[in-house]
Amino acid sequence: MFSSILRALFVLSLMAPMTSMASYCNVPACDIATEMSRLETLNSDKRGEYALGLKAKYKDVSDAAALENLYTFAIEVKALVEAKKDDDWVLRAANDFLNTMVLNLAKFSAVDGDNLVALYRKLEGQISRYALITHWQSELKNIENVKTLEALVVFGAGARTRSIEANDEDWVARAATALITEITVKLTNLDPAHEGLYDVAMTEASLALGTLAFDKVAVLDSSSNKNLVVVFINSKLRVTVYSYSNAEIKGNEVSGVFMSSGDISNKFSFVLDRASGSIQGSIESTKNDTIEFAGTQMFSTRTVFAGSVPRSVGTADVLGTMKGSIAGIQGKLAVKTFMPGVYSATFTSDNGSVVLSFQGKFFPKNGVLSLTSSDKIKLVLSLREGVNGEEWMGTSFSTITGTFAQASFQTLK
Repeated sequence: MFSSILRALFVLSLMAPMTSMASYCNVPACDIATEMSRLETLNSDKRGEYALGLKAKYKDVSDAAALENLYTFAIEVKALVEAKKDDDWVLRAANDFLNTMVLNLAKFSAVDGDNLVALYRKLEGQISRYALITHWQSELKNIENVKTLEALVVFGAGARTRSIEANDEDWVARAATALITEITVKLTNLDPAHEGLYDVAMTEASLALGTLAFDKVAVLDSSSNKNLVVVFINSKLRVTVYSYSNAEIKGNEVSGVFMSSGDISNKFSFVLDRASGSIQGSIESTKNDTIEFAGTQMFSTRTVFAGSVPRSVGTADVLGTMKGSIAGIQGKLAVKTFMPGVYSATFTSDNGSVVLSFQGKFFPKNGVLSLTSSDKIKLVLSLREGVNGEEWMGTSFSTITGTFAQASFQTLK
């Protein structure tokens, strides 16, 4: 017991000069050069005790300026320990201090995708890398800024690449993929500019490859465990040429991979100009040379999200039965919820020949109901003030035909 007290007093005495300096400035290590000169005069054991004390004292710091300062200091401490060829436990203590500062810096600095990836690459050990991924997973519920989310997608992709390179266990890279997927879903909710239909054309060189051509691309939030679905369509033959689930969004780039042991593996990517709606991309496979395509957006669900809600709306406003039409087919849309946050609906035509089942989400702030039927039909409706009063107005589009049509409903009294 007495030896433990002496040890604690010893560590505190070592920290005293730095604490005194900190009282005259806004960062913990005001004069790093002076502190390093003092550390150089100590023996290996004392430097080890000092590094342990630094980690214990500053492990919970979250101020970005203080962390930048401590990160710089930690690099100096580690360099000195290495140069002095101190004992292994001393080097581990210096490494732990530096690793802790890197981790906290990546948690509490301004969100910048490239910077987060750079910090992730400096982390030692898969436990620390996993901790950073799960930190940002836990923060997602509080983030509503599209640019911040896009930066975190950059981080997730870089983290996944680094963990694979470092031979981390599979669950670390899987966590990074899960982070990207969760962000993609939230991006789709907040700014669905990418969701909709595109008119595209393959280049002459790509057509010359002899593959089945496509002329439409459909992108939709599936409202299921497939998340973002992207389908390349030959609209004349009504044939799906390529189909991807769990696609990802990285800034203005949409990409996905199809892997199979029984079919041709391939991947796609395209870049969207959100202002003009134009896209340009490519598809790579194990069978053909790269297929290139370009086109423009025919329709985006973003247009349905636009506009103002006539009043404050809630779950009660969307539940029940509506009467109206989808693509000119008259019928009724019954909407219910059996699980929190999940909305189920069935459209039945007046003559009973068309029955479509949907599942999706309701966005009270925007007054938007977004529904998907078997990843084949998307129906998006927004509550707006119409000629005859409040009306659910919107659009449906098909991933089979590559076409879209107007839809409108009024709640039955």
